[in-house]
Amino acid sequence: MNKDKAESVVEIDANNLDKECIRLPSDYLQAAYQSAEAKRDVAEARAELSVTEADLAKEIRADPTTYGIEKVTESAINSAVITSPGYIKAKQAVQDAEYHADLAQAVVWALEHKKRSLTLLVELHGMSYFAKPKVSEAGRDAVERMTQRKVRRAREDE
Repeated sequence: MNKDKAESVVEIDANNLDKECIRLPSDYLQAAYQSAEAKRDVAEARAELSVTEADLAKEIRADPTTYGIEKVTESAINSAVITSPGYIKAKQAVQDAEYHADLAQAVVWALEHKKRSLTLLVELHGMSYFAKPKVSEAGRDAVERMTQRKVRRAREDE
């Protein structure tokens, strides 16, 4: 899921809370699936990194002079492995997969926050928090009398 789509999924339309509440479970499920797939991609990238590391170590042990190793030691082999282009590429693939998994998990967490926000907004609506103020009949009469007095005074001052 790209950044723009992720941001749109967690936006709340305060005028359509019913639709938001209905859509939330499917949005959450989709984000959870994407997070799970991203975690699987991380595991696959790590496995590929391990295979690349083992293959490189095997190659280096078979022909250490090609890799500039005079004395074959574990430290020398490890140094040659982690500086090889194949290992660096595989390591970058792991980092990229972890980044995408973190983003996917962030969407899941954001949907959790959306759920809580929707709950609070529904409670506020239930308490008439967003209702327009209602003026009582007595209040309306008082405002009308005050307006009439102001108009009379303005006419008298003319």
